[in-house]
Amino acid sequence: MKMTKRWLASILCGGVSSIVLSAQNPTPHRDCAGLSSLTLPDIKISEAVAVPAETSGEIRAAHCRVTGVIGTEIRFLLLLPDTRNGKFMMGGGGGFVGMTDNQAKTTVNDGYATVGTDTGHQGEMFDAGWALDNLERQVNFGYLAVHRTAETAKAVVRHYYGTTETRSYFSGCSNGGRQGLMEAQRFPDDFDGIVVGAPALDFVGFAAQFVKDIQAVLP
Repeated sequence: MKMTKRWLASILCGGVSSIVLSAQNPTPHRDCAGLSSLTLPDIKISEAVAVPAETSGEIRAAHCRVTGVIGTEIRFLLLLPDTRNGKFMMGGGGGFVGMTDNQAKTTVNDGYATVGTDTGHQGEMFDAGWALDNLERQVNFGYLAVHRTAETAKAVVRHYYGTTETRSYFSGCSNGGRQGLMEAQRFPDDFDGIVVGAPALDFVGFAAQFVKDIQAVLP
């Protein structure tokens, strides 16, 4: 695996806040609502809404909230801060995902454009019934949806701000950590740095262990 000029850090969940940086000066950008008419191959922008700044809650920074679908059913949620630090951050998703999860979404408060994805299916975090006899969903969840979402988000970011990101990062924990490792192995050029927390490396192994543990506790 070649990781030229890139770094990969493995840490415990909850430790990623140390990498966020302070936002810089306000950044010129296009009209948020206009992104709804942006045309990209095999991508549909569902909605683009300007969200004002808040004084409380997880997301406080004023931003443009963009939702869309890649291919058949890879949904994504992209947050574009009015005040940008020039960098891009993608967050991973926990469990079997099933919703547009972004474990790094609060980095928008520090000026990062940040995105998350449902990895190509909707459902409960710990229900994998969507994968049965559906190879496309299996491949999307396994590795492809994160890559396609990263490429799509960067294209929207560059259009919106009119510049290329100075750095791009990925941060994820548990299944999100697994996603980071898959990115490092399969698509090392997607990100300049990857933060991996408590990666769920062996789905078959620990799923079997879960079954064994449950049988022991609840015979």
